[in-house]
Amino acid sequence: MILTTQDLKNLRNDYIKNIYGISFYPFQYEISDQIITSLKEGIGDEIGFAVSRQAGKTIAIVYTVAFLMAFSKYVLDHPLRIAIFAPQREQTKTDFDMLKEAITKAGEGGIDMIADPDESNSITFKLKNGTICYTFPLTETSKIESKTIDLAIFEEANSIDDVQKRKKAEPMTTSTNAPEISVGVAGYKKNYFEKMWSTGKVKLYDYNRVIKEKREAFNKTEDDFHLNYERKVRQKKHEWGEDNDEFKSQYKLEWVLGGGQFITLDDFDKMVGDFSITNQAQDGDFFTGIDTAKFPDSTVVTIVRAKPKRIVNWLELQGDNYEDQFEVIIDFLGNYNVKAVAIDATAQGDFMPDKFERHTQWSDEHNGLYRVKFSLVTKDIMYKNLNVVCKEFLTQVPKIETMKAERFKEQMLNLQKEYRGELLNCHHPDDPQAHDDYCDSWALAEYAYMKVAQEDVPEITIF
Repeated sequence: MILTTQDLKNLRNDYIKNIYGISFYPFQYEISDQIITSLKEGIGDEIGFAVSRQAGKTIAIVYTVAFLMAFSKYVLDHPLRIAIFAPQREQTKTDFDMLKEAITKAGEGGIDMIADPDESNSITFKLKNGTICYTFPLTETSKIESKTIDLAIFEEANSIDDVQKRKKAEPMTTSTNAPEISVGVAGYKKNYFEKMWSTGKVKLYDYNRVIKEKREAFNKTEDDFHLNYERKVRQKKHEWGEDNDEFKSQYKLEWVLGGGQFITLDDFDKMVGDFSITNQAQDGDFFTGIDTAKFPDSTVVTIVRAKPKRIVNWLELQGDNYEDQFEVIIDFLGNYNVKAVAIDATAQGDFMPDKFERHTQWSDEHNGLYRVKFSLVTKDIMYKNLNVVCKEFLTQVPKIETMKAERFKEQMLNLQKEYRGELLNCHHPDDPQAHDDYCDSWALAEYAYMKVAQEDVPEITIF
C-alpha cells in the first residue's frame, strides 16, 4: 500500500515521537517535510536549507532518512535508494554513525528494521526490506562507485566542491530524476550552494529564528533543554563578537566571500615587533613547534619565548634524512631553555617524536613532549588557539628582514581557513607551489605553550 504525502508526514510524526521521544522544531519539520514531499511526488529540483550551526539540522535529516528506510514500502513501489554526501569523510561518518544509532533505537522500539550484514559496511547501510543508504565523501581523492539513487542529500553544502559534486554525485540522480536536498551554513567561497542562495532557492534559519522556535517549545513544555542552544550561542557571540567572520557565517548565515584568509596584512603588521631574530643563547622559558616534512616541503622549527611573548627564531630544513634533521634540530634547541615541544607525528610514522622520547629530556607529556597527529580535530584545536593569539596580538613577530621571515609572512598571509562543520580547517592555497610549514610550526609552538599553561593552573579547593 502506497500512502499519500500527508499520510507519510503524519506517520513520520508518530515515528519520531514514539521512537525518539521528541517532536521536531518548525525548521526541522520543514527540512523533513521537503525530503518526504520531493521524494514522494518526484520533484527533481535542487532545494536548499541554511540552518544556524548546532541547531539540529542533522537530527532532522537522519531521523527522516531512518523513517523512510523503515517504511519504504509505503513511499515508492520499490525499495528506496538514498545517498548522503558531505565534503569530508569525517562528516559522512558523523551522519552514518547517527543513522546506525537511529535505526538501532527504532529496532528496539519494535520497528522492523533488520540490517542486511552482507550488504552493509562502513559507507553502506542496507535493511532486509531492500532499502539502502549510502554515505559518500566528495573529496578529490575519494573513489565512489556510481549508484542509482532516489534521493540525494548534501550535508555541509557550503563546503562541497562543484567539480566533485558534478563528477561523482549528480550522475547517480539522472535516471531517476532524484531530488537533491542541500543543507549547510554560509561560507567563504562561491559554490553551487551560494548560487542557489543568491537566487532564492535556500530557506534561511539564522540563530535568532532558531532561538525563537526553541524558546516557543520551552514555553509550551517548560523543559529547560530547549534553552541550551540559546545559552551556547550567546556564549559564542560574547567570546567571538557578532562581527567575527566565523560567527557571521556559522550563526548569522552571512556569506564572507573572500574572508577565507586566516590573517590580514593589517593584522599581521600589528604583530611585528621592533626586534630581530637571533641565534644567540637567551634566558627565559621557550616553547617549540616542529612541523616535519621531506622535500619539496620543509621541516620547520619555531621558537616562541614566553616572556615577553614573541617568536625569536626559526629553523628550516630540507632533505629526506630525518636522522640528520634530528641532530641539527637538537643542536639548534640547545640555544634555548625549551620547556615544551609539540611535534607533528603524522606523516613519518612518529619517527621524530620517537627520537625525542628516546634521546632527549622531553620524553613524554609530563616532561614537555606533545605528539600531535594532524586530523580535523587536532588542527581545529591548534588553529583556533592560534586564531586567538593573532586576534588578540598575544605573540609578537620579529622584523621581516630575512628570507626565513619573508617565507613565514608569505605563508601566513596565504593561509586559508574554512569550516568543516564546527571544525576549523586551515591549509595552504590549492597551488603546487604553496606551503604552510611555517604556519603549522607556529601553531604547534603555541599549542605547546597552551598545554603547559593549562597544566600550570593551580587547583583551588574550597573547604
